[in-house]
Amino acid sequence: MDKLNILIVIDNEDASILGDRPLSKHWNVFWYSVDYNNLYEKIPLIKELIYKNDIELIIYSRNDQVGNRIKIGPITRSLRVGYSSFSGIDERYRVAEMKQCFEDFIDPCRRLNFEIDSKLLTKILGNRNYSSVKNNEEGTFTLVFDVEQLGGVRYGLPRILYILDMFDIKATFFVTNFVKKIYCNILEEIRNRGHEIGIHGLYHEYLSNHNQQVQEMLIHKMITDFGGGISGANFIGRMNKDTLHALVNNGIQYFVHPLINSYHLFSYRKIPAIPQVFQISGKEIWMLPIAVETYGLPFLSIKNMVDSALKISRKHGINHLTLLLHDFRDGNLCHIQTTIKLIYYLIQKGLRPIMLKDVISEFSERKKFYVLLDDEIFTQSSEKISPPLSKEDFIGFIPENLINLYKFSRWKYDIF
Repeated sequence: MDKLNILIVIDNEDASILGDRPLSKHWNVFWYSVDYNNLYEKIPLIKELIYKNDIELIIYSRNDQVGNRIKIGPITRSLRVGYSSFSGIDERYRVAEMKQCFEDFIDPCRRLNFEIDSKLLTKILGNRNYSSVKNNEEGTFTLVFDVEQLGGVRYGLPRILYILDMFDIKATFFVTNFVKKIYCNILEEIRNRGHEIGIHGLYHEYLSNHNQQVQEMLIHKMITDFGGGISGANFIGRMNKDTLHALVNNGIQYFVHPLINSYHLFSYRKIPAIPQVFQISGKEIWMLPIAVETYGLPFLSIKNMVDSALKISRKHGINHLTLLLHDFRDGNLCHIQTTIKLIYYLIQKGLRPIMLKDVISEFSERKKFYVLLDDEIFTQSSEKISPPLSKEDFIGFIPENLINLYKFSRWKYDIF
């Protein structure tokens, strides 16, 4: 990977904790220190810094899991530039974790030990026994993990990998080339455990900022850096129609797209998560939909999405469910128990885990072809909102609105 121009957007408190700003022979580093409570107000100024210094990647000192929990996603979408973070992921240990991840960034190409100690394992698993017999198979599910933040790799990923081994689950991991440069054995570790690797961007950049020719070049670099053997890509929110052409021209077989069955205040969006095949430039590429996103939600909310997505998909003859998770969220100490409960719940519902590349073979015999004429695929998730219509909908609908009302009552305490 080339020597990037990187802007570190750091909270004032974190800046005082880190102290001196060391130079790095691996990156061209620029700094901007700000009170994160005022971060949204500083977007115009940050845009000026990006333009002035030809910034390709922003690295934040905090994510939305620690500190004052400010969401950086909307900021990144506004700036339309690649992003990562050296934030800690566990509130109690966030400062020590942040320091370590910052050292990893300054001096990259490290080999991590992905083993977790016995004390932490006891804390994660507790005394519950998860070895009960699985039900008869009633479908399949895929766990997808986005890997883009340093703290997620160093602290969350080892926990996630252990839990997957415990349940004998093979998952799909979409990894940025940036974190692979920081932690050089990450792909080796994931692949050696039998999981699938997909591309997620050189540094989580917006491919849609570029024309098709440039996108093809960037995707080729991602695949080559990973040593080939890549079947899928995740550029959710960062791709356009040109990206699909660039993907098929690089031999990519599928991309993921959000068709989330989520609850909203006083309304509920139902979208059948049906895999589709597109013919582009005489070639085929699969769209594999994501029906459930965890995003640090409580187990009740995730369970409601799972139940609803399964029900609406089965009405359309689909017995598969793809769920999107993140190592820095679903692998932190606050949410790891929810991740375990989710996996256990999926298995108890009779679902068999498969990787995304295997979903294609599961559905290849009944594929439907669509000719891509416009950007319709990128507006599918905006289908009309529908109210709950069944008893099962109301079972989730009522408590979900109680959760949403509580969040609304706390809105002034969050920046988002």
